[in-house]
Amino acid sequence: MTIPRLIVTDVDRTLLTHDHVLPQRVADALHVAREAGIMIVLATARSPLGLKPHAEKLGIAGLAICFNGGWIGNVSTGVALSEQRIGRTDALHTMATAQAAGVRPMWFTGHAIHALAEDPIIAREAGVTTEPLIVAKALEDMPGEPGKIMCVAAQPTDREAFEALRVQLGGCLSVSGSHPRLLEIGPLGISKKTAIATVAAELGMAAQDCAAAGDAENDLEMLAWAGTAVTIENAVPEAKRLAHFVGPSCDEGGLADAVAWLLQRQSTLAMADETGGRNG
Repeated sequence: MTIPRLIVTDVDRTLLTHDHVLPQRVADALHVAREAGIMIVLATARSPLGLKPHAEKLGIAGLAICFNGGWIGNVSTGVALSEQRIGRTDALHTMATAQAAGVRPMWFTGHAIHALAEDPIIAREAGVTTEPLIVAKALEDMPGEPGKIMCVAAQPTDREAFEALRVQLGGCLSVSGSHPRLLEIGPLGISKKTAIATVAAELGMAAQDCAAAGDAENDLEMLAWAGTAVTIENAVPEAKRLAHFVGPSCDEGGLADAVAWLLQRQSTLAMADETGGRNG
Protein backbone atom coordinates (compact mmCIF):
# COMPACT_ATOMS: atom_id res chain seq x y z
CA MET A 1 0.00 0.00 0.00
CA THR A 2 1.23 3.47 -0.85
CA ILE A 3 0.14 6.91 0.32
CA PRO A 4 -3.28 7.68 -1.21
CA ARG A 5 -3.64 10.84 -3.28
CA LEU A 6 -7.33 10.23 -3.95
CA ILE A 7 -10.16 8.93 -1.75
CA VAL A 8 -13.31 7.80 -3.54
CA THR A 9 -16.19 7.14 -1.17
CA ASP A 10 -19.68 5.74 -1.47
CA VAL A 11 -22.44 7.93 -0.05
CA ASP A 12 -25.49 6.16 1.41
CA ARG A 13 -24.70 4.07 4.49
CA THR A 14 -20.98 4.90 4.16
CA LEU A 15 -20.61 8.69 4.14
CA LEU A 16 -24.19 9.15 5.41
CA THR A 17 -26.04 7.36 8.20
CA HIS A 18 -28.89 4.94 7.61
CA ASP A 19 -31.17 7.98 7.94
CA HIS A 20 -29.21 9.76 5.18
CA VAL A 21 -27.63 12.31 7.52
CA LEU A 22 -24.04 13.54 7.17
CA PRO A 23 -22.29 13.26 10.58
CA GLN A 24 -20.29 16.37 11.39
CA ARG A 25 -17.24 14.35 12.32
CA VAL A 26 -17.23 12.75 8.88
CA ALA A 27 -17.41 16.17 7.24
CA ASP A 28 -14.57 17.34 9.50
CA ALA A 29 -12.41 14.31 8.66
CA LEU A 30 -12.83 14.85 4.93
CA HIS A 31 -11.93 18.51 5.38
CA VAL A 32 -8.71 17.49 7.16
CA ALA A 33 -7.91 15.04 4.35
CA ARG A 34 -8.38 17.77 1.74
CA GLU A 35 -6.15 20.11 3.76
CA ALA A 36 -3.51 17.35 3.67
CA GLY A 37 -3.65 17.42 -0.13
CA ILE A 38 -5.84 14.37 -0.71
CA MET A 39 -8.55 14.70 -3.34
CA ILE A 40 -12.05 13.48 -2.36
CA VAL A 41 -14.55 12.17 -4.93
CA LEU A 42 -18.03 10.89 -4.08
CA ALA A 43 -19.19 7.74 -5.92
CA THR A 44 -22.85 6.87 -5.63
CA ALA A 45 -25.86 5.18 -7.20
CA ARG A 46 -27.67 8.50 -6.75
CA SER A 47 -28.34 10.89 -9.60
CA PRO A 48 -26.33 14.13 -9.83
CA LEU A 49 -29.39 15.99 -8.55
CA GLY A 50 -29.76 13.61 -5.64
CA LEU A 51 -26.09 13.96 -4.71
CA LYS A 52 -25.84 17.73 -5.13
CA PRO A 53 -26.80 18.90 -1.59
CA HIS A 54 -24.24 16.68 0.12
CA ALA A 55 -21.47 17.33 -2.40
CA GLU A 56 -21.95 21.08 -2.14
CA LYS A 57 -22.05 20.98 1.66
CA LEU A 58 -18.69 19.22 1.62
CA GLY A 59 -17.29 21.56 -1.03
CA ILE A 60 -16.51 18.70 -3.43
CA ALA A 61 -19.19 19.08 -6.09
CA GLY A 62 -16.77 19.77 -8.96
CA LEU A 63 -16.12 16.11 -9.72
CA ALA A 64 -18.36 13.21 -8.70
CA ILE A 65 -19.41 9.75 -9.86
CA CYS A 66 -23.18 9.14 -10.08
CA PHE A 67 -25.51 6.42 -11.34
CA ASN A 68 -23.01 3.74 -10.22
CA GLY A 69 -20.41 5.04 -12.67
CA GLY A 70 -22.71 5.86 -15.57
CA TRP A 71 -22.27 9.59 -15.02
CA ILE A 72 -19.07 11.48 -14.13
CA GLY A 73 -19.09 15.26 -13.86
CA ASN A 74 -19.82 18.43 -11.91
CA VAL A 75 -22.95 18.02 -9.81
CA SER A 76 -23.31 21.75 -9.17
CA THR A 77 -23.58 22.62 -12.85
CA GLY A 78 -24.93 19.27 -14.02
CA VAL A 79 -22.27 19.17 -16.74
CA ALA A 80 -21.10 15.63 -17.47
CA LEU A 81 -17.53 14.72 -18.42
CA SER A 82 -18.67 11.19 -19.21
CA GLU A 83 -22.19 9.79 -19.49
CA GLN A 84 -23.66 6.46 -20.52
CA ARG A 85 -27.35 5.66 -20.36
CA ILE A 86 -29.45 2.53 -20.69
CA GLY A 87 -30.68 2.11 -24.26
CA ARG A 88 -34.40 2.76 -24.50
CA THR A 89 -35.31 -0.73 -25.74
CA ASP A 90 -33.45 -2.37 -22.85
CA ALA A 91 -34.86 0.16 -20.39
CA LEU A 92 -38.47 -0.42 -21.40
CA HIS A 93 -37.92 -4.18 -21.27
CA THR A 94 -36.42 -3.83 -17.78
CA MET A 95 -39.36 -1.79 -16.50
CA ALA A 96 -41.87 -4.28 -17.88
CA THR A 97 -39.93 -7.28 -16.56
CA ALA A 98 -39.57 -5.77 -13.08
CA GLN A 99 -43.22 -4.77 -12.98
CA ALA A 100 -44.25 -8.31 -13.96
CA ALA A 101 -41.98 -9.70 -11.24
CA GLY A 102 -43.89 -7.68 -8.64
CA VAL A 103 -41.12 -5.28 -7.60
CA ARG A 104 -41.26 -1.50 -7.95
CA PRO A 105 -39.08 -0.15 -10.80
CA MET A 106 -38.02 3.53 -10.83
CA TRP A 107 -36.69 5.26 -13.99
CA PHE A 108 -34.06 7.93 -13.18
CA THR A 109 -33.37 10.61 -15.78
CA GLY A 110 -31.17 12.88 -13.64
CA HIS A 111 -33.89 15.54 -13.54
CA ALA A 112 -36.75 13.46 -12.13
CA ILE A 113 -37.84 9.96 -11.19
CA HIS A 114 -40.54 8.27 -13.25
CA ALA A 115 -42.71 5.38 -12.06
CA LEU A 116 -45.54 3.29 -13.48
CA ALA A 117 -47.93 3.68 -10.55
CA GLU A 118 -48.56 5.76 -7.47
CA ASP A 119 -47.00 3.80 -4.66
CA PRO A 120 -46.01 4.85 -1.11
CA ILE A 121 -42.88 2.68 -1.27
CA ILE A 122 -41.69 4.43 -4.43
CA ALA A 123 -42.63 7.80 -2.95
CA ARG A 124 -40.55 7.02 0.14
CA GLU A 125 -37.49 6.18 -1.94
CA ALA A 126 -37.91 9.32 -4.06
CA GLY A 127 -38.18 11.33 -0.86
CA VAL A 128 -34.69 10.25 0.20
CA THR A 129 -33.13 12.38 -2.54
CA THR A 130 -36.09 14.83 -2.85
CA GLU A 131 -36.17 14.44 -6.64
CA PRO A 132 -39.46 15.13 -8.45
CA LEU A 133 -41.56 11.97 -8.84
CA ILE A 134 -43.68 11.65 -11.98
CA VAL A 135 -46.17 8.84 -12.52
CA ALA A 136 -46.57 7.78 -16.15
CA LYS A 137 -49.89 6.74 -17.65
CA ALA A 138 -48.23 4.04 -19.74
CA LEU A 139 -44.82 2.41 -20.14
CA GLU A 140 -44.31 4.16 -23.48
CA ASP A 141 -44.56 7.54 -21.69
CA MET A 142 -41.21 7.02 -20.00
CA PRO A 143 -38.89 9.79 -21.27
CA GLY A 144 -35.76 9.19 -23.34
CA GLU A 145 -33.10 6.89 -21.91
CA PRO A 146 -32.58 6.57 -18.15
CA GLY A 147 -29.30 6.94 -16.30
CA LYS A 148 -30.37 3.98 -14.19
CA ILE A 149 -33.37 1.93 -13.18
CA MET A 150 -33.72 1.06 -9.50
CA CYS A 151 -36.02 -1.73 -8.34
CA VAL A 152 -37.42 -1.59 -4.82
CA ALA A 153 -38.45 -4.63 -2.78
CA ALA A 154 -41.61 -4.10 -0.76
CA GLN A 155 -41.34 -7.33 1.21
CA PRO A 156 -38.66 -9.99 1.89
CA THR A 157 -40.06 -12.39 -0.73
CA ASP A 158 -39.41 -9.74 -3.41
CA ARG A 159 -35.71 -10.54 -3.10
CA GLU A 160 -36.39 -13.81 -4.89
CA ALA A 161 -37.66 -11.67 -7.76
CA PHE A 162 -34.37 -9.74 -7.58
CA GLU A 163 -32.44 -12.95 -8.19
CA ALA A 164 -34.66 -13.76 -11.15
CA LEU A 165 -34.07 -10.26 -12.56
CA ARG A 166 -30.30 -10.74 -12.25
CA VAL A 167 -30.58 -13.86 -14.40
CA GLN A 168 -32.95 -12.28 -16.93
CA LEU A 169 -31.13 -8.95 -17.30
CA GLY A 170 -27.52 -9.68 -16.40
CA GLY A 171 -26.50 -10.54 -19.95
CA CYS A 172 -27.33 -7.10 -21.35
CA LEU A 173 -27.15 -4.75 -18.35
CA SER A 174 -25.14 -4.18 -15.18
CA VAL A 175 -27.10 -5.39 -12.16
CA SER A 176 -26.00 -5.02 -8.53
CA GLY A 177 -27.42 -4.34 -5.10
CA SER A 178 -26.90 -1.16 -3.10
CA HIS A 179 -29.03 -2.42 -0.19
CA PRO A 180 -31.00 -5.64 0.42
CA ARG A 181 -34.19 -3.85 -0.69
CA LEU A 182 -32.63 -2.05 -3.71
CA LEU A 183 -31.47 -3.46 -7.04
CA GLU A 184 -29.51 -1.05 -9.25
CA ILE A 185 -29.58 -1.52 -13.04
CA GLY A 186 -27.35 0.36 -15.48
CA PRO A 187 -25.56 0.07 -18.83
CA LEU A 188 -23.58 -3.10 -19.39
CA GLY A 189 -19.95 -2.87 -18.29
CA ILE A 190 -20.47 0.26 -16.17
CA SER A 191 -19.62 0.26 -12.47
CA LYS A 192 -18.01 2.37 -9.79
CA LYS A 193 -14.79 0.50 -10.61
CA THR A 194 -14.83 1.60 -14.24
CA ALA A 195 -15.58 5.14 -13.12
CA ILE A 196 -12.82 5.37 -10.48
CA ALA A 197 -10.37 3.93 -13.02
CA THR A 198 -11.44 6.60 -15.52
CA VAL A 199 -11.12 9.41 -12.97
CA ALA A 200 -7.72 8.16 -11.79
CA ALA A 201 -6.42 7.94 -15.36
CA GLU A 202 -7.58 11.49 -16.10
CA LEU A 203 -5.74 12.67 -12.97
CA GLY A 204 -2.60 10.73 -13.86
CA MET A 205 -2.97 8.31 -10.94
CA ALA A 206 -2.64 4.56 -10.67
CA ALA A 207 -4.78 2.23 -8.56
CA GLN A 208 -2.10 2.30 -5.87
CA ASP A 209 -2.60 6.06 -5.52
CA CYS A 210 -6.30 5.59 -4.70
CA ALA A 211 -8.26 4.64 -1.60
CA ALA A 212 -11.90 3.55 -1.84
CA ALA A 213 -14.65 3.36 0.79
CA GLY A 214 -17.96 1.54 0.43
CA ASP A 215 -20.41 -0.79 2.12
CA ALA A 216 -22.49 -2.66 -0.46
CA GLU A 217 -22.35 -5.08 -3.37
CA ASN A 218 -22.13 -2.25 -5.90
CA ASP A 219 -18.93 -1.05 -4.15
CA LEU A 220 -17.05 -4.37 -4.21
CA GLU A 221 -15.30 -4.02 -7.57
CA MET A 222 -14.20 -0.49 -6.65
CA LEU A 223 -12.84 -1.69 -3.29
CA ALA A 224 -10.95 -4.53 -4.98
CA TRP A 225 -9.46 -2.21 -7.62
CA ALA A 226 -8.16 0.54 -5.33
CA GLY A 227 -4.75 0.30 -3.74
CA THR A 228 -6.31 0.75 -0.29
CA ALA A 229 -9.84 -0.22 0.72
CA VAL A 230 -11.70 0.89 3.84
CA THR A 231 -15.23 0.27 5.07
CA ILE A 232 -17.52 0.50 8.07
CA GLU A 233 -19.08 -2.02 10.44
CA ASN A 234 -22.49 -2.09 8.70
CA ALA A 235 -20.92 -3.17 5.40
CA VAL A 236 -21.63 -6.50 3.73
CA PRO A 237 -19.15 -9.27 4.70
CA GLU A 238 -17.51 -9.20 1.27
CA ALA A 239 -16.61 -5.52 1.71
CA LYS A 240 -15.07 -6.22 5.11
CA ARG A 241 -12.95 -9.01 3.62
CA LEU A 242 -11.59 -6.60 1.01
CA ALA A 243 -10.94 -3.78 3.48
CA HIS A 244 -7.59 -2.89 5.02
CA PHE A 245 -9.48 -1.03 7.75
CA VAL A 246 -13.02 -1.40 9.14
CA GLY A 247 -14.41 1.53 11.12
CA PRO A 248 -17.53 1.74 13.31
CA SER A 249 -21.01 1.87 11.79
CA CYS A 250 -22.00 4.71 9.48
CA ASP A 251 -24.44 5.78 12.21
CA GLU A 252 -21.41 6.45 14.42
CA GLY A 253 -19.59 8.32 11.68
CA GLY A 254 -17.28 5.38 11.06
CA LEU A 255 -15.93 6.83 7.82
CA ALA A 256 -14.20 9.48 9.94
CA ASP A 257 -12.19 6.73 11.65
CA ALA A 258 -11.29 5.26 8.26
CA VAL A 259 -10.08 8.63 7.00
CA ALA A 260 -8.09 9.18 10.20
CA TRP A 261 -6.46 5.78 9.66
CA LEU A 262 -5.56 6.73 6.08
CA LEU A 263 -4.06 10.02 7.25
CA GLN A 264 -2.08 8.27 9.98
CA ARG A 265 -0.71 5.84 7.39
CA GLN A 266 0.15 8.79 5.15
CA SER A 267 2.10 10.40 7.99
CA THR A 268 3.83 7.15 8.95
CA LEU A 269 4.84 6.31 5.38
CA ALA A 270 6.04 9.85 4.74
CA MET A 271 8.24 9.75 7.86
CA ALA A 272 9.62 6.35 6.83
CA ASP A 273 10.47 7.68 3.37
CA GLU A 274 12.17 10.70 4.89
CA THR A 275 14.18 8.58 7.34
CA GLY A 276 15.13 6.15 4.60
CA GLY A 277 16.29 9.03 2.42
CA ARG A 278 18.50 10.44 5.19
CA ASN A 279 19.95 7.05 5.99
CA GLY A 280 20.61 6.38 2.33
